[in-house]
Amino acid sequence: MLGGVDGAFRLSRSRSTNFRIIGTRHRDLDGVERDGHVYDASISDNGRNLSWFAAAFEISPDFDTEVGFVRRTDQRRMTGNVSYRWWPESWIINWGPRLSYGRNWNFDDVLEDENTSLGVNLDFAKSIRFSTSVSRDMERFGGVDFFTTEYSVSGGVNTSRALSIGGNYSAGDQIFFDLDNPFLGTGSRAGVNVTVRPFARLSSQMNVNTSRLTDTRDVGAEVFDVKIYRAQSVLTFNDRLLMRNITEYNTFSEELDFNVLFTYRINAGTVFFFGYDDHYRQADRLEGDLDGDGIDEQLFFTDALRRTNRAIFTKLRYLFRY
Repeated sequence: MLGGVDGAFRLSRSRSTNFRIIGTRHRDLDGVERDGHVYDASISDNGRNLSWFAAAFEISPDFDTEVGFVRRTDQRRMTGNVSYRWWPESWIINWGPRLSYGRNWNFDDVLEDENTSLGVNLDFAKSIRFSTSVSRDMERFGGVDFFTTEYSVSGGVNTSRALSIGGNYSAGDQIFFDLDNPFLGTGSRAGVNVTVRPFARLSSQMNVNTSRLTDTRDVGAEVFDVKIYRAQSVLTFNDRLLMRNITEYNTFSEELDFNVLFTYRINAGTVFFFGYDDHYRQADRLEGDLDGDGIDEQLFFTDALRRTNRAIFTKLRYLFRY
């Protein structure tokens, strides 16, 4: 059984508040009943110069919806941030600092996560943006409290409809989440995205994302170095028919994925889909039980890509009106 109530109120032109209260009663196969709840409340003020936000949330250990999807229970969380912007409205449109804080603990009052972040955002003329921040975090994993510091920068240029570019980079302490032997290493993450619109009916976005971790216990020992290349294109033939293509390559798993989807829209509620999906993997990464002894062995001794599966699918969506 589940019941709840929620609401949203505008307190002024810039200030608003929200709340949500949900309760559940669940009986398991042994006939044991458990009651759970969710409490959630927030308030924010978005002014031209000063903006702030505060929220509190908790979900009890026995909260269970059966047919719903709950990522995590047994937590209490509070978050807040405040920012201020100056408006020179010259070559710098606006800029200002931002401070945020959050903490998360369970119903046994054990602190599991804590985050403090300080950053600066700048918006320039011609749709150019830049931001930088530093964060100090505590995360509990495997019964160990890990303290991390990370520095990041990001920016983008969107001066033309035909071309836009964005990127981000962060570096600092990073946790290796291994249940048997978690440790704190030094890592970096970076991403670059480019969107091209040569004409109105075609847009293509290309992304490169990297993630690297080294073990500080053994100087220079690389744990992983992953690069993901992804391209997505959308071609609109007319008001009813469009085609979308996604191609992605992962250097860590040595996998190549290719997907094409055609969408034909008859009206606002009726849409027909036709798609093709293809997956490849580096052959020497493929394993199987050759001898029937329950032990997987390497199947091929070549680094050439080999198809692992292929699929063709269709879907019809129809909206019934009463």
